[in-house]
Amino acid sequence: MTDTVRPGRDRPQFFATSALVMLALVLASFSFTYFWPVATRTRSFSIVLHIHGAAYFAWVALYAWQTRLVAKGRVARHREWGLAGIALSALMIPLGIAIAIAAARKRTARGDAHPFDFTIYNVVDVTTFAILMTASIAAVTRHPQWHRRFTFGAALCLVGPSLSRWLQIITEVPPWTDLLPNLAADLFLIALALHDRRTLGRVHPATWVTAAVLVPIHVATPFLATSDAWRAIGPCIMALAV
Repeated sequence: MTDTVRPGRDRPQFFATSALVMLALVLASFSFTYFWPVATRTRSFSIVLHIHGAAYFAWVALYAWQTRLVAKGRVARHREWGLAGIALSALMIPLGIAIAIAAARKRTARGDAHPFDFTIYNVVDVTTFAILMTASIAAVTRHPQWHRRFTFGAALCLVGPSLSRWLQIITEVPPWTDLLPNLAADLFLIALALHDRRTLGRVHPATWVTAAVLVPIHVATPFLATSDAWRAIGPCIMALAV
């Protein structure tokens, strides 16, 4: 029997499978830059970074679990865990800012001429994650299809930075070191658009909105990082966050 899909009907299994792939990519990406150094005690990390890492991995794992619950039809259970997801999402924002400040201070201490260049990635990732998760939470009750896609986009805000670890291990060639990982994460948006066309007969508006938020920012950010404009306002933004 062939698997037929009726247009106009979303399929949660796509989001569950995608979330598992995202989780696998995140865990694999940090295996050499975090998990292995921690296990072998070859590198020390601050307590703030450990807390941020725990929240980071917990969020992606919870996302994978939540999408799996929906795919299995356990929507009530999914809603029960929803408050935990909201709380964890809220925690991710100040932790992301704290990590950005700590990293900028570390670069300043070692004499980096432009210690705030990399900070733009933290600011962009935290901001886009916050925007998409706020939209996701607002849509959760009445617009589940929008909710799924906005949360999907928020997850990509974590996948892109994770993938950058692979290029950092191999070589650092600005702006490609930071441009390519985020664009690789954005390939999930193409898969989402194809899913929309197959199941809904069109690309869902939330998919377009998510792509419109993420893709231009991901393309522009590596070039803005070393611009005179960012080097002027970056330190000011960090000073306000302290």
